[in-house]
Amino acid sequence: MSSILRTVKDSSRGQRLVALVLGVNVVLILWGVFVVPAIFYPNGLGTTAAAILMQLAIAALVFFGPLSFSHYRAGRVVPISLVLALLFAVAYDGILLTDFIPSLNVDFNVFLLFLGAASLAGFLAGYHTRSFWNGVVAAFWALVIGTAIWSIGLMLTNYAFWGSHQWFLFWKNDGAIDDFHHSGFTNLQLFLLQDMQGALFFHPLLSAVVGGICGVVASGLAQVLLWLRRRLAYRPAS
Repeated sequence: MSSILRTVKDSSRGQRLVALVLGVNVVLILWGVFVVPAIFYPNGLGTTAAAILMQLAIAALVFFGPLSFSHYRAGRVVPISLVLALLFAVAYDGILLTDFIPSLNVDFNVFLLFLGAASLAGFLAGYHTRSFWNGVVAAFWALVIGTAIWSIGLMLTNYAFWGSHQWFLFWKNDGAIDDFHHSGFTNLQLFLLQDMQGALFFHPLLSAVVGGICGVVASGLAQVLLWLRRRLAYRPAS
């Protein structure tokens, strides 16, 4: 316990910022209990607990282990990850908001945001630090942290529109309304709250996988480019 407290006390600004984001997520997840009190029914709290545990798991990775920010304080890995994470989240939440306002609806494949943010973070970190592993870590965190920030927007937007016509159309276009009709559930609001909380659990896993894969490719390309630059710069003595 003392080592954990010491780690938290010695945490960097980046770690504290991410911890704040994850803490806000936990508060908003718990707020769902007040939005849909029916979640107190048997098995209703399962998705709530899972979503909260995911936030805690991300926090553990931020503070402890080989992916901890503490191992990358001196380099550009953490700043690159945080900047790309913020840009990713703002773009993703912006597209999400337009889905609630039909007149502003934008037809865009959000998976391109995942690929773009992770690849750019992986390439920049891999190139500037000249480390393949640093690029992979930067891509991983860009998406995982970006998803955590996006989750705040997801919940705030849903809570703001909860029960409205726009809210219903959003979930209908998402396919969740059809899933509800085939689910055997009788409470639509409870079903959609659990669906949203399920996304809060599975999206970070998807982000971790996509971020890792993009990081391997992008950081690998950065190392190839660095190698080519060294080869072209080398001039053997005549």
